Amino acid sequence: MAKLIEVKSLGGTNFVRPDRVIAVQTSPTGSTVIVMEGGAVVNSSETTLAVAARLRAAEDDS
Repeated sequence: MAKLIEVKSLGGTNFVRPDRVIAVQTSPTGSTVIVMEGGAVVNSSETTLAVAARLRAAEDDS
């Protein structure tokens, strides 16, 4: 089964597959935007650095 990491959003929680993430960006409002393969985006209320660190850790575990 593919690994999933949890990211907090304004409305709850999202789970993303680290191997499908293309970019992690800071939006103009200061929130985090996770760009996925296929063009999907996931918005997070966490800092960009926190999300990037968890993605990096998930990649290191595989």
